[in-house]
Amino acid sequence: MGQRLFLILAGASCLTGAVAATVPTTNPAEQGPTIRANVNEVALDIVVRDKHGKLVKNLKPGDVQIYEDGALQQIRSFRLEQGYPLESPEAGKAKAGRAPSVMPLRKVNLVCVVFHNQDNLDMSMHKFTMDAVQEFLQANWQPDTWVGVFALGARLNVLYPFTTNRDELARAAAQGFRGGSFQLARVADAVLNGTPNLDVVEGSSNQATRTGGGTEILSTGKLNNAAILDIQDQAGEAAEAQRGDLVDQQRQFGHISGMEALDQMKLMVAQLGQFPGHKTVLMLSPGLASTGNPELFDAVLNKARQADISVYALDTNGLSANSNVQAGNQALQHVTSLSQQQGAIPALNGGNANIDNTGSVGRDAELMRQDDYLHNAVRMSDTQAPLRALSEGTGGFLIGGTNDLRKPFQHLIEDVGMHYEAVYHPTSDKFDGRLRKIEVKTTHSDYTVENRNGYFAMPELHGSTTLLPYEVAGLAALGSNPAPHPFNFQVKAYHFRTGKDTNQIGVAFEMPVKELTATPQPQLKNHRLHLSLLALVKDSTGQVVDKYGADVPYQIPDDKLAGLQTLPITFTHPFSLAPGHYTVETAILDREGNRVSTSATPLDNPEHKGLAMSSVMLVSEIDPVKGEPDAADPFEYRTSRVVPLLSSTVAKGTLPYVYFVVYPDKGIAEKPKIGVQFLVDGKVLAQQTSDLPAADASGAVPMMVGAAIKPGECELKITAMQGNASATQSVRYSVAN
Repeated sequence: MGQRLFLILAGASCLTGAVAATVPTTNPAEQGPTIRANVNEVALDIVVRDKHGKLVKNLKPGDVQIYEDGALQQIRSFRLEQGYPLESPEAGKAKAGRAPSVMPLRKVNLVCVVFHNQDNLDMSMHKFTMDAVQEFLQANWQPDTWVGVFALGARLNVLYPFTTNRDELARAAAQGFRGGSFQLARVADAVLNGTPNLDVVEGSSNQATRTGGGTEILSTGKLNNAAILDIQDQAGEAAEAQRGDLVDQQRQFGHISGMEALDQMKLMVAQLGQFPGHKTVLMLSPGLASTGNPELFDAVLNKARQADISVYALDTNGLSANSNVQAGNQALQHVTSLSQQQGAIPALNGGNANIDNTGSVGRDAELMRQDDYLHNAVRMSDTQAPLRALSEGTGGFLIGGTNDLRKPFQHLIEDVGMHYEAVYHPTSDKFDGRLRKIEVKTTHSDYTVENRNGYFAMPELHGSTTLLPYEVAGLAALGSNPAPHPFNFQVKAYHFRTGKDTNQIGVAFEMPVKELTATPQPQLKNHRLHLSLLALVKDSTGQVVDKYGADVPYQIPDDKLAGLQTLPITFTHPFSLAPGHYTVETAILDREGNRVSTSATPLDNPEHKGLAMSSVMLVSEIDPVKGEPDAADPFEYRTSRVVPLLSSTVAKGTLPYVYFVVYPDKGIAEKPKIGVQFLVDGKVLAQQTSDLPAADASGAVPMMVGAAIKPGECELKITAMQGNASATQSVRYSVAN
């Protein structure tokens, strides 16, 4: 040949440094034998409440019906659980290695710790409140319990969003009612991302499944005026001064205080009602003023029940005297004094009640308002009663008149964990990754039912059934109809080693950086990008046989962003699949842009024996391998990792490389060779035959070919030859003028 159009490099050790690195890629997932086992039973947690929000504890199996995708399921067992049994480490070890046959769909528990009117707490009440919260957070909570901390006043401030980390919550609460920079609208993100089987309907504030055709539940509760009597009076000048101040506040602003408290309760219900599932609210309050209008209060109770909220109010006065009660008593004494003055006026005028007796303007105004004072005094005489009514009217209870909180807190936790467990065998045995809808009905039309609304039908893969949050989002996108596709990306499968029962397939996913949303971070002088990927491999029947996922955030310096946006982000992953026809369904999430795009790529995996060679791929970059090379990853060899270029267009002036692997037939004595042809627009411009180097310990010969470029439609055709056997693969690419 007069002109050398390509260069054969013997062995992958020559790969290093051939191409400049681009955006970093993730390391491949840990490989091992693929274990596939289908879950054959579902254990569904069910919570049932009556029209007053109280837990129903006397249901029988015949009172409940479970539907999956509209089909009635046969319930195999049904029992009331007081909480989730805590498994010992020994029991957990005993289960290790066993394929689970039951999918537990536990209910999501949201616990909202709400500090109410913290500005009205004196020093002793503040200490009692903080100690109570710390004790509450150290309790023995059940799995899937998420706790958030809030402060309620003129607005609902987020002190800490929902988390299962008790230490973080304790530190946040110990800071003392200081709100953080958390946005209320994003508080439940961790819950939604961390509960893979929770089906949340966009725009819906209440995700509980309700019986009776969704009929609105009406309130029949009335304001409970029962007083808590087991309190101790607190004497002293400071306490009397505080009560005197409260007398003046109540006398002048009693009705306003009641309406303010009512507005606060409405605000709390409206804001917390946006979160998914049932909400348990521990409201730490020094007292709740009442408007004296039961209808207004009942409306709040009704809204709370519709929003799936149960309130457990904690009177932060503890065993000390409720100063609001004492203030109310003083207000009653003031009304009595005014009444005595009113009765004494005729006597001062010789008993003639018809004589105009005007005194000072202030005294006359007080006498005219004594009826208002009387109503306010009665209404404000016990601010603990509205707390009790709010709690009992939403299915909770009041914690008051005690400094020993262990027993009521334990009772609260038992309420949170109480549920029915219903076990059934799904009638469908197809595990295609789609969401299976669950609906639970009861024979009582005025009962409400809380349960997971569905689950993604996934088999056990690689010894686990766990779904990560981004995988859940990807499954939801893949199950959408129509499938979303707001931006483009590429997926390509490459064939590698053939085995006795399975063949090795390498799949590459290429995402252009320019398609991702870059969020500026001026203080850090960079941009934030976040990409998540989920790929399902399905066989010809639609069953999921394997999956791959990656979740990678990027911090790109401002001065590097423009250059990187011209490059792709590439992920590669190997699969071991039996011969047959498959489909790779892929979802890529642009986390910063809140977008997701999907695709479906066919994959044919034919059966092959004897001499073989892999697909031939264009190379985008060659990266050094960090740590020990993965022998199961065909994209890795020795200290190098090959990143394929999925685009078929090569820029003029660049030197493209292609990568492939030859697998000689051990049953043939002759040494293998390869023949290379370079074609442009269908015409052979150059060809060459060379001996192959010795195979590595696995029996593979990885090769790199550097091909010259020529404007037009180029093709590099490579043939492996051994004795009378041969195998041919080729790669096509375009070179612009």
